[in-house]
Amino acid sequence: MRWILVVAATVAVAICVVVGVLFLAPRQEQHSQDPNLQPLTDLLKQRMDDLLGGSDLSEPTVELSVIKSQLESEVARVKYLATKLGGSAVSKQSAAGTSMELIAEVPVENRKSFIDAVTDGFKDLPDASPAASATMCVVTVQIKVQG
Repeated sequence: MRWILVVAATVAVAICVVVGVLFLAPRQEQHSQDPNLQPLTDLLKQRMDDLLGGSDLSEPTVELSVIKSQLESEVARVKYLATKLGGSAVSKQSAAGTSMELIAEVPVENRKSFIDAVTDGFKDLPDASPAASATMCVVTVQIKVQG
């Protein structure tokens, strides 16, 4: 009697293994045929970068160097550029007095124009459009004093 139970259990286990293999094998092939979504991901990322005006959403830092006598006028210039592009800027002088840090908040679509204007000197910028987006980005401007 015991011998019949052992044979029946062995046959049942063998049937389960065969059914499992037959059931899982087609599923493995199905997973390998899933579509490649990487081109779609790349396209969506590119479109988002185009809409937001940059490929890096992290806070950029712009570094400038001026002589000590020009520090205040340079701070005023950066604040003016931020305001002209529909944003604002605040400044904070370092404890040692060797640098000034400004935090500017400008509309996302004006981010590149602001950074270009700050790094290239005074530019004739158009006034910010009244229909500018409400999405703002932060740009840090660090002005170091030379000599």
